[in-house]
Amino acid sequence: MDQVTLIWTLASTVLAGLALFVQKVVAEEGRSSAFNGFLMYGVSGVFAFGALLFLHELPPQWPTIVFFGLMGGAVHGLGNFIRIESLKYIDSVLFFPLNKILGPLLVVIGGVAIFGDSLTLIQYVGIGLSVTVPLLLVSSVEHQRQKNLPLGLKFLLASTILTAASMLLSKQGLLYGSAVLLMLCASQIAGTLASAAILLKQHGAGFSMLTHANRKDVYLGLLSAFFGFLSAYSLFEALNTGFVSLVYVIQAHYILIPIVLSVWWYRDHINMRKFAAVVVSFLAIALLAI
Repeated sequence: MDQVTLIWTLASTVLAGLALFVQKVVAEEGRSSAFNGFLMYGVSGVFAFGALLFLHELPPQWPTIVFFGLMGGAVHGLGNFIRIESLKYIDSVLFFPLNKILGPLLVVIGGVAIFGDSLTLIQYVGIGLSVTVPLLLVSSVEHQRQKNLPLGLKFLLASTILTAASMLLSKQGLLYGSAVLLMLCASQIAGTLASAAILLKQHGAGFSMLTHANRKDVYLGLLSAFFGFLSAYSLFEALNTGFVSLVYVIQAHYILIPIVLSVWWYRDHINMRKFAAVVVSFLAIALLAI
């Protein structure tokens, strides 16, 4: 992996982790995840659209790029909704490790089969180490009784496939021209519409979709938008120049950042398994960067 792609990938990883920690705050305080997602996608889309108008980044094949951006954003939004449904039936300490094992593996298979990503033996070893990191986060002490394990696992599989497909669609769109802001703008529009559909389902049409939120909900939504926009932009920049298989596998390590921050902020439980996960994560990223 070249240095520029690595820097963009690591930037996206850190920023995605910060965005996920904001979502943990939303969850800890029992706030609306749909409203948070609506603001995150919507404000990010406004940022992207404003930057796009200023920079005039419109290649000749912009309709095709917009198509893949909308498809990627819509698929990601649907996957995000199904993820929420899955978390109603199985615990997060089971969902996220499995999700971060299956998702990167699917993207690696897609990257090699569809885009012809040429990976070295050392990078395959790094991918193998990467998928062990989520397993280190699964602990029998933290594992809680599941409400409906078969249904939860079905939703988990569907969400993981959709998220991986979204990544591959985004990579495909970027092959038609270097139009990161255009791709980002299209994907955020689709994500906003998906979040609005969830709000509509939960609260009905009209102002009732938004009036349940207070000032702190807005503040956390804007914070999610800030980190989310920068993370998505960095991710698309990395996809624009690098292999989708390597970029996504490294970026998947962002789940460790909210864990570290939660230990500091919420005094969450820390043990040797979590510490080992952090160490293995750094080793895996070093191998993938070669």
